[in-house]
Amino acid sequence: MRRMMALTLMLLLGLWAGLAAAQDDLPTGVAIDSPLPKVGGVNLSGESVTLDDVMGKKTLVLSFWSIYCSDCVMELDDLRSIRAEFPVDEVEVVAVNTDSSLPLSRITSFLRRYEGVRGAKLNVRHILDRDSSLLETLGVRYIPLMITVSKAGLVTSVVSGYNHEEDQGRLHRALQEGSVALGVWNSSLRGRLRSILRSSGPSGESVEWGTFRVEEEMDLFGVYGPDGWEASLTNSSDRDVEMGKVEETVSGRLRIALMRNAMASIGIRLPRDYQNPFQQHGVHLPACPLKDEGRALSKLYYELDFDTIFETLEESAMWIGDTYHAGKVCDVDLGLLRDRITEIDFNPAISEISVITASDYDYKPRAVLSELVKSSYRIRSVKENILVYFGDATMLVDEIDDLSIKGLNIYAEKLDDKTVRVEVY
Repeated sequence: MRRMMALTLMLLLGLWAGLAAAQDDLPTGVAIDSPLPKVGGVNLSGESVTLDDVMGKKTLVLSFWSIYCSDCVMELDDLRSIRAEFPVDEVEVVAVNTDSSLPLSRITSFLRRYEGVRGAKLNVRHILDRDSSLLETLGVRYIPLMITVSKAGLVTSVVSGYNHEEDQGRLHRALQEGSVALGVWNSSLRGRLRSILRSSGPSGESVEWGTFRVEEEMDLFGVYGPDGWEASLTNSSDRDVEMGKVEETVSGRLRIALMRNAMASIGIRLPRDYQNPFQQHGVHLPACPLKDEGRALSKLYYELDFDTIFETLEESAMWIGDTYHAGKVCDVDLGLLRDRITEIDFNPAISEISVITASDYDYKPRAVLSELVKSSYRIRSVKENILVYFGDATMLVDEIDDLSIKGLNIYAEKLDDKTVRVEVY
């Protein structure tokens, strides 16, 4: 039953009254069955353009993309497919670039490289949203995003996330037949978020699910010495014990990857987990992330009680030689995830906070910052003394005060909204 609810999605030209209940939760401010606001920007030559010449005359397919979004680039391939499939006088395909901070030449250069690699022109209309006004007008929350509009000028579907060619087949049929189609998860193991699936629940409540496929692999790490197998994860000479540890580690990494992908789908990009010392020397040896509850992403996983937020649809795992491969497909309740994020007071707004340090030895502040990065899931990145932080200066002070490092006394003070002073002695 849950799966059937999650799979209900409207694509393209079909109209479905049941979607009205879920309208407020769409990944954009435009509403199904409502007029599309005026769309404009500049073309690849920097000239101002609009879609006034095709609005009300053609079916529109608008795809929002960025050169930094790998799924967006794959969706460009699908735009080429749509353009080749449908008559130019019936369907207008528009690629809307959202990289407002990049020079125009950077975007045109990227498109030339893309066409060179594909060996074919991307024969679609290009609009560049140079001042982000289009994103604001349409209320676009995350990309890739595809919006379709009927010849009557009404929005007929909003699809978030890259969709596999299987979904594109349904999308083509919807264009051909003007019918409702279903969206499903991508069968590729390397997939990220494939679709945000929405429907109206049995009692009329809004239901939001994301379907994700994640994959991890890990090699046995050890050597055969005079005394047999010398394992680095378990300090055991028993190869079977080492293999069990690898499987446990990969299982934890899969769940962390699932959480990161789900958070990214609702606009919160978490940092990657910190590196094991062996990784710094080019050796892939991660520890099991969920065994160390003091680690940043592990803490977040448990505070969200993430095990209760997703449902596993498929799992697969196998050993190939000394490498263990595993993958899983899961439905994540994104509505519940949003609620949990609010409950733990996780602020998705990002702040840049300067940290001023004082100590009798230089290594002490570095030790504090290192421990903070390791244990805080609110830190997105660190550059010199600037923390990119999910939260405000008061929350950062509280986290620093909660640190416990043997032999060090730590004091933190908020100087203003953008500055925190840390003393270590």
